[in-house]
Amino acid sequence: MKLIQPIKDINLINTLKSELLKVGYENYLLFDIAINTGLKITDIINLTVWDVKNKSQIEIKEGRTGKSLKYALSPEIQKEIQKFIFGMSAGELLFPSKKGGKSSITNKQAHKCLSETSRKLGLDDICTHTLRKTFGYHHYKKHNDVALLQNLFSHSTSDMTLRYIGIADIEATTIEDFFQ
Repeated sequence: MKLIQPIKDINLINTLKSELLKVGYENYLLFDIAINTGLKITDIINLTVWDVKNKSQIEIKEGRTGKSLKYALSPEIQKEIQKFIFGMSAGELLFPSKKGGKSSITNKQAHKCLSETSRKLGLDDICTHTLRKTFGYHHYKKHNDVALLQNLFSHSTSDMTLRYIGIADIEATTIEDFFQ
């Protein structure tokens, strides 16, 4: 089984952003929030205007552990979000389903957009989990703070976190090995 790796090349990240912006601003913003916060796609697609309006962090209750986690929003991403939500009401989803109603897009829809865009650029499939790992990789390279990442990713050891973000040698043979 091939393990998912982060996107380490900043130029590639910027190219992906540009291509996603051509597809639609919501696709660009989904990608931008993911690579700048480390949030899981499932948490991002369920965000409402209330969760992000005029906030410097997003608070999420982690499903597996039940603990409350806070994800910082840089001034740049805050600005992008404020531009996107202008005129929206507090309870509206940021990424509603095109079918209408009160449901958000699905993980599958988010993955499809990323996958199509990455293939268009001649890249391997980029999945939604790639974005979380990309955040971790670049955060670690910039701040060398494995403890924060370990907490955000709910990993039991710093070694696990370093393997997860593609810094340390990959010793696990499957993704399940990361959660033992």
